[in-house]
Amino acid sequence: MAKKPFMKRLQAQQEMKKNAAVVSDIEQVIANKQPDEQSHDIAAHKIMADIARPDIEPDGQIIRVDINLVYAEEQVRPEEDFEEDIIDGMSDTFETIGMLTPPRCYPRDRRGYQIWLGETRVRTARKRGDTHIDIYVGKPPRERKERIIGQLIENLQQSGLKPLATAKSFYELKHEFNMTGEQIAKTMGKPTSFVSKHLRLIDAPENVTALLRDKVTSDVDLAYTLIQVNEKSPEEAEKLIAAARESGISRAQVKAVLDAVKNKSKGEISHAKSKARNKKPTKPLDSNSDVKAWQVVVEIDGQQGVIMTDRAPDKAGYVWVKMDIGEISVEASELRVKGMRSQ
Repeated sequence: MAKKPFMKRLQAQQEMKKNAAVVSDIEQVIANKQPDEQSHDIAAHKIMADIARPDIEPDGQIIRVDINLVYAEEQVRPEEDFEEDIIDGMSDTFETIGMLTPPRCYPRDRRGYQIWLGETRVRTARKRGDTHIDIYVGKPPRERKERIIGQLIENLQQSGLKPLATAKSFYELKHEFNMTGEQIAKTMGKPTSFVSKHLRLIDAPENVTALLRDKVTSDVDLAYTLIQVNEKSPEEAEKLIAAARESGISRAQVKAVLDAVKNKSKGEISHAKSKARNKKPTKPLDSNSDVKAWQVVVEIDGQQGVIMTDRAPDKAGYVWVKMDIGEISVEASELRVKGMRSQ
């Protein structure tokens, strides 16, 4: 009779041990199912990334996509610079030999594929009525500076970027990313004068920039020469601008007017110097009066000139340089000092 309670207690203990083991196993399973905080963060980021970029494609491949999924933002070429005749010409090329280089896009986001390079090609395909387009999917440079440079190079080497848009991008590279004009020129594969002439458009007179904006001319050299004429004679510059709008003008015409106003200025200066020489000095010359005046000889774009110390700079960091082609305002950091010479 005493054995029966003992057996019951033994069975109860074994049952408790069994239940405890089951609970322990369950707790271990639960513990294993709970990732640590670091693993949880990685998983969360992956989920968020998948939501942000559905149907992820590997970087560095060409894919064919619905053209409505391709869009553009933050291009160096403004909307008004996309010309129909360029798009029509590109459309003819697509018809005969196809698109040789697909547009380059960011990896897909919620909206689709953002264009980095090749917006004109996308516009051309849309105008042709294409429903799908081949694009190259790859990560563009992270830095805005490199993205601007990439767009500039492509636009300048292909269909050509308009002067004001080019000037704006050069200005951003110079003042926001601390690039010198020489560095910009080297990166673009252009002469330094190409960069300096475009930068000069930033603070050019409104009547000159209006010619470029209204597409009366796209010649940056002509615009730059007009700026020089305006500095010497605003009246003559206004006449040239009116002629440009009425019947058009050439570089040679503007250069001829610039030479004329320069010669007029030289004549006035020579006359003033002659009058000064004829005046008797009020004080006797001292022992240092035979000291020579010296000029600083500089070089820019392979052409030499001298710094004009008798003319105030038009803005900080710039100097006026007298060259065979005329007087030019340039950034001092763009010049290379070649030596000195006596006047």
